Amino acid sequence: MRALVVILGLFLLISNAFGQREGQALIDSLVAELPRTRDDTLKGRLYKRIADEYFFIDAQMALTYAKRGLAHVTAMRWQRGIGVFSTSLARAYSDMGNVDSCMYHNLRALAVFRNMGDTYNMSTTFNNIGVVQENVASNYPEAVRYYLLGLKEAEKQGDKYLMANTCNNVGAVYHIQKNYKKALFYCLKALKLREQLEPSDIYNKAREIANSLTTLGGIYLEMNDTITARKYFDRAVVLSEKSGNKEGLAKVYGNLSLLEGPDFAAAIAYGEKAERLWNEVNPRHILAASNLGNMGKAYLHMHESGYLPKGFSGRPQLLEEARQYLTRAIQVCSENGDVSYKSDFTGLLAEVQAQQGDFKNAYFNFKSYAAVHDSLFSQEEKNKIAGLEGEREIALRDKQIQIGSLELEARKRQQWLLTGGLLLLAAIGALLYRQNRLRKRTNVQLLHLNNELDEANQVKARFFAILSHDLRSPVANLVNFLHLQKEAPDLLTQEAAEAHQKRLTDSAESLLETMESMLLWSKSQMQQFKPQARRIAVDDLFEYIQKFFAGTGRIDFTFENHENLTVVTDEDYLRTIMQNLTNNAVKALKNTDQAMIKWEAKTQKGEVVLSVTDNGPGASAEQLGALFTDNAAIGIKTGLGLHLVRDLAKAISCRISVQPNAGNGMIFSLAIANA
Repeated sequence: MRALVVILGLFLLISNAFGQREGQALIDSLVAELPRTRDDTLKGRLYKRIADEYFFIDAQMALTYAKRGLAHVTAMRWQRGIGVFSTSLARAYSDMGNVDSCMYHNLRALAVFRNMGDTYNMSTTFNNIGVVQENVASNYPEAVRYYLLGLKEAEKQGDKYLMANTCNNVGAVYHIQKNYKKALFYCLKALKLREQLEPSDIYNKAREIANSLTTLGGIYLEMNDTITARKYFDRAVVLSEKSGNKEGLAKVYGNLSLLEGPDFAAAIAYGEKAERLWNEVNPRHILAASNLGNMGKAYLHMHESGYLPKGFSGRPQLLEEARQYLTRAIQVCSENGDVSYKSDFTGLLAEVQAQQGDFKNAYFNFKSYAAVHDSLFSQEEKNKIAGLEGEREIALRDKQIQIGSLELEARKRQQWLLTGGLLLLAAIGALLYRQNRLRKRTNVQLLHLNNELDEANQVKARFFAILSHDLRSPVANLVNFLHLQKEAPDLLTQEAAEAHQKRLTDSAESLLETMESMLLWSKSQMQQFKPQARRIAVDDLFEYIQKFFAGTGRIDFTFENHENLTVVTDEDYLRTIMQNLTNNAVKALKNTDQAMIKWEAKTQKGEVVLSVTDNGPGASAEQLGALFTDNAAIGIKTGLGLHLVRDLAKAISCRISVQPNAGNGMIFSLAIANA
C-alpha cells in the first residue's frame, strides 16, 4: 500500500532558502513564512508545500493545510490551484480510508485539468485514482487501467518523477498477484528513474529512492530471498532517516519485523518502532493496521513455540497480547474499508480465541473469515484479468510507439535526402568556383609534399635500421624453432623443447616492448604531432605511474609531493617519459633484494623537478649515452627507451639529468619550467 502521488502543477518553486531543511524543521520554516507572504500566488504555493511535507509526518495536519490552501485559491479563482489542492485533499482522505471523499476530490481535480489541457497534472491524477482503486477499493482491474492512463500521459511529458511513481504502482499490483518477475521489472525500472532525478525543492530524491527500496525489499522478502531483502531495507532506513520521512521509516520497520521471522525479540522490537511512527503519522493507514496484525501474529507464534520473553508471567499473557493487537488491527481495517487484511486478522483472532477457550467468539470469527476467504477466490480471478489486461494495454502502447518511431524515421530520411540534394548542388557550385584557385595552389602544395616525403624517407630509413638490428634475431629464432619442431620433433627432448619455448617467450616479450617503444618514438619524430601544453597536477601523474605498475608486487613504490605541485606541459609526452624511466628502473631491479623505486616532486631555482630513484646496480656511461647523444647506437640492449625519453623531453623543453652511482642505484631528474 502506498500513499498517493503528490500533484505538482504550478507549485514548482517556493524559495531556495528552504532547500537544505527537511522534515519538521522545513515545515516550521514554511509555516513561519505564511504571515509574511503578501503575494496570493506565493502564499498558495506555501500552503501546498506545507501540506506535501506533512503527508510524511502527520496526515491530519496535511488535511488541515490542504483545506486552507483550497479555500485560499478558490477565493483567487485560480483553476489550476483548485485542481492541485483537490488532489491533496483526495490523498488525505485516501490515507484515512474515506473512499467516497477521495474519489470526489480526485474526479473534481481531473475535470479541472482536462478543461485546461494540463496533461502533466492529468497524469498524476490518473495515478492517484489508480492508487485509490488498488489500496482502498481493492479493484485491481480499475487500478491498472488508471495507472496505464497516467503512464501514457507521463511518457508524453518525459517526466521521470511521474513515470517512476506509475511504474512503482504497476509493480505493486503484480506484487499482490505474486507475479514477482513482473513486479521486479516495473519496480526496478522505477528505482532507476528515481536515481536519475535531479535535486529539487519539489520532491525529496532520497525519500523517493527509499520508497522504491522498501517496495523491492518487500518483493524479495515474499520470494524468501532474505539477504537481498535486508540489503534493500537497510538502504531504505538510511535514506528515510536522512529525508525525515517518518512514514517511510514506519514501512521499512514493519517489513524488517517480518524479515526477522523466528527471532521474536527482534521482530517485536521493529514492530513497536513501526507502531510508534504510525501513531505519529497516520494511525488509520492500512499499513498501520498490517503492522498491528503482524505484531499479534508474532505473539501467537511465541505462544505456539513455547518462547516466553522477559516481562511476561506466562503463556496466557502472550495470547492476550496477541488478541489485543489483532483486535486493534481489525478495527483499523474496518475504519479504512479494507477487506483482505481484516479477513486474515479475523482468522488469526479466531485461532487465539479458541486457544483461550472462548469458543463462541472463535466460531463466529472463523465463520466470518471463511465467508470472506471464499469471496477472495473471485477477487483472485479479477487480479489475473488485471494482469492480462495490463499486459495487453502495455503491448498495444509499445506497438504504437514502434509505429510512431518508424514513421518518424521515414520522415527524417526524407528530410535528409532533400537536404543532401541541396548540399550536393551547393557543393558542385563551390567546386567549380574553387577549381581555378586550386590550380594556382597545386605547385606550392606539391613542393611542400616533396619536403615532407624527404623527411618521411629519413624516418623510414632510421626505422629499417632498427628493424634490421633488433627485430630480425628473435623472429629468426622463432621460425627456426618452428621448422625444427615440424620437421624433426624427435631431435628435441621435452626438457630441451621447454627451454627453447621459455627463451622464445622471453624473446617475444622483449620484442613486444621494443616495438611499443619504437612506435612511440616514431610518433615523436613526426612534425604533425605537436605537444599540447596544459596545467597538470603532479599527483595525477604519480597516480598514473602507480596504477600502471600496480602489478609489480616485489618492488616498493613511494611517491612524494609535499608541495602539491603542478606543471604546464603535454601530459601524454610527460607520462611516456616517466613510464619509460620507471620501466628501466623495474628491469634494473630484477635481481635486487628489497627493491625500491621513489618518485619525488620539488621546486628548485624556479623549476619543478620530478626525480625517480632506485636502489639497483646502476648503469654505465655507454648505456646512458643514448640519453644525450644523437649518434649513439639504437637497440634493445643499447637504450631505445632512453632515445625515446631524450626525443620526447626535447619536444616539451624538459631538461634531463642523471646521477649514476654504481652499486647503489640511479637518480633521473626531469626539470620543467614553473609557469
